[in-house]
Amino acid sequence: MSGKILIVDAVATNRIVLKVKLSAAHFDVHQASSGAGAMSMARGLQPDLIILGAALTDMTYAELINAVRARPDLAIVPIVALLPEDTGEARVAALAAGADDVISQPIDERIMLARLRGLLRQHHALQDMRLNAGPDCAAGFGEAQGGLLRAGRITVLGVEMADAMALRTRLRSVCRHQISATQSGGSISGTSGDRAADVFVLLLPAGYESAGLDLMAELRASPEVRHSRIVCLVPEGARALAASLLDLGASDVIIGDTGLDELALRLTRQIQLKQSIDHLRTRLHDGLRAAMIDPLTGLYNRRFAMPFLKDLAARTGPQARGFAVMVADLDHFKQINDRLGHAAGDRVLCHVADILGNSVREGDMVARIGGEEFLIVMPATDGAEARRTADLLCRRIGEAGIMLRGHINPAHVTVSIGVAMGEPGARGEDLGGYVDTLFDQADRALYRAKARGRNTVTISARPAA
Repeated sequence: MSGKILIVDAVATNRIVLKVKLSAAHFDVHQASSGAGAMSMARGLQPDLIILGAALTDMTYAELINAVRARPDLAIVPIVALLPEDTGEARVAALAAGADDVISQPIDERIMLARLRGLLRQHHALQDMRLNAGPDCAAGFGEAQGGLLRAGRITVLGVEMADAMALRTRLRSVCRHQISATQSGGSISGTSGDRAADVFVLLLPAGYESAGLDLMAELRASPEVRHSRIVCLVPEGARALAASLLDLGASDVIIGDTGLDELALRLTRQIQLKQSIDHLRTRLHDGLRAAMIDPLTGLYNRRFAMPFLKDLAARTGPQARGFAVMVADLDHFKQINDRLGHAAGDRVLCHVADILGNSVREGDMVARIGGEEFLIVMPATDGAEARRTADLLCRRIGEAGIMLRGHINPAHVTVSIGVAMGEPGARGEDLGGYVDTLFDQADRALYRAKARGRNTVTISARPAA
């Protein structure tokens, strides 16, 4: 996996040794000798990951990490602290300062590279989500990482139930999260209701290497827990297993005995990440939905409607059936805006949209495609059923009274509808042209309905070719 890594360390020998190891693994490695130099270099470099050495003279870990997180363009960049010696106190201090992970001297190259690959996978996935969710997501994600959003849910998953229960009891003394315990081989969706845990803690004692890999693969393949974080606890002699688990998608792997303070920090960090990513994912989904929904009426818009129509036209096989395309336009709508005002016009549009949406079948599609123009697509429909539905829509809209603010009497509007019948099976380059022709026929039928006095339905006599 390629990626731009920035090493920040005042000792040149440390930087050179680490650069050799990372360059051999095909990373694009850059160096800075101070915190200020790192911040200056990062502007143009835009690193995918930052490794902080202990020998910095101008900034502490916490100061440099805070400076990085404060930059919107760097807010989601993972930061790894490289510790000169492997002690629980040093690991806790670095994690408490905001590091995403720690690597201790002497460096185990397999573990280091596996950790870096995992962090880079996460970073690249977040970059893609941020790109689609909006330009200010990075700042929001960085702020979310700064503090715990809410108490999370942790499930301890053990080969032996007694071990899982014991760890649950210990964690409850230092964590305010909801913690449950279960034995591997049962349900992996957790015990906290329908939703899976934010974090699964896998206890993998010595002798269970194969079972651990199988369980890890099972968790990552499960739809219920695909967004959960996974932290694996393995014995000191299982470093090859640790590297394999990281490459399989473990969020973190802790090797050997670890103090409760460090474990609590690591789990809290994973919950923060999980909840921040969930927030970003929700924003992305909301943005995609907003791109396909008309904000005034709540109906679909043209961006959704046309691909929907193309999908119907492209279907083949025994389940593919004819479909109806209707273009509906409110009659004399400009007079409503001119006489009653645009606020009243918006109220009329919303009322008509409600009638249209409530008058068609489940599976039919209604969209607002213009100012007062609507598109109704009815899959698996023949001409007779399309005519009945269009007549029903005309009648219901014409009979409905719309109460407007400041007016005693209800307003009434009518609608004209043009209908064209489509057949499935259009393919390749002809698909777009077929849909355009079908839409044009429905539009022409609408004009004929207008010419016949409005408040009526006209069906195109020509099949789309």
